[in-house]
Amino acid sequence: MEVKYKVISDDLADEIYKGYYNETKKLPTEEDLIEKYTVSRNTIRKAMDLLTRRGLVIPIQGSGVFLRGTLSKGCVNLEDFNGLTDSFGDAITTKVNSFKLISADKKLAKIMECAEGTPVYFVERLRSIDGVPYVVEYSYYNKEVIPFLSEEIVSKSIYHYIKEELKKSIGFVDRVITAGILNEHDARELGLIPGEPALISTNRAFMKNGVIFDYSIDIHNYKETKFLKLSNYM
Repeated sequence: MEVKYKVISDDLADEIYKGYYNETKKLPTEEDLIEKYTVSRNTIRKAMDLLTRRGLVIPIQGSGVFLRGTLSKGCVNLEDFNGLTDSFGDAITTKVNSFKLISADKKLAKIMECAEGTPVYFVERLRSIDGVPYVVEYSYYNKEVIPFLSEEIVSKSIYHYIKEELKKSIGFVDRVITAGILNEHDARELGLIPGEPALISTNRAFMKNGVIFDYSIDIHNYKETKFLKLSNYM
């Protein structure tokens, strides 16, 4: 079960996307939200912090919480990594190209900070948004941390399964984004031409205890992908 502030944040995000606050450009007051959701002030503030990190609002001290000028819908938000399903919802479809259990070799074990020979689930997936190929994902999940995956599970949201079914707490994700060129296989999957540009995201995802559970290389369709990085003037 999701924590209350996350539920509130998702509810308010949905209202923002539906245009509930387009006229005022401002969210209800803290007191109104406390009354609406019957929660503590601290819970509302955590929900506001999450909305801020998602790029949807900006709090202005003494004035309230206002809609941010550029909404993050349609972007991969580098501030709040929860998987594509959180960003695109029902628009996402998944084709599983490969799913198997392997043993971590020396190189993979070093990257994932596990022992050589550790059982690892390997998953290759093509994710599309509204039918348009978006990203080819090559992912490795440490079986000692994620004890069970199936082809049915990986055909949906793996992160949702980890959080909701396994009840595990995801901590943070380190991401490195580079430019490259498409090989023949990835170009074919993305409906592009070999040698065209590729946006490559290399990720290591950690549980809250600091253990790596997922290492992935994502090859993005450069024509479709937008990354959002929020920055504050210091």
